[in-house]
Amino acid sequence: MKKLIPFLLTILVWIVIKKAADLSQVDFINHSFLVGIISLSAGACFVIFQSGFLSLFFKGFRMLGSFAAPKSRAMERVDQLVSEDEGWQYFKNKLTGQLALSTFLIGCSSLAVSLAGLVLYY
Repeated sequence: MKKLIPFLLTILVWIVIKKAADLSQVDFINHSFLVGIISLSAGACFVIFQSGFLSLFFKGFRMLGSFAAPKSRAMERVDQLVSEDEGWQYFKNKLTGQLALSTFLIGCSSLAVSLAGLVLYY
């Protein structure tokens, strides 16, 4: 039920946008499809970042950056303290999960609106 309300709310927002902006049916379908694809792509990026799949890649670039512009010991200590802070890590993981879920819900509902518009158009 918790996930159904944002899904239906996004569909309602699309209906209001169609009426308020006075879009043609084709423009409405195109816009909702574009927003859906962009939202699903952003959600996939959030899931990939949260999984740690690219952490080795990012760590390598951080090491290259430290050779180009070395950090002071104080900055290294702050980075170490931040990486060890469990509260901060929990907050980051929870926020990333919520953002991924939200973007997936917006993307799925926008694609559903686009498909419904296509069915009604043809």
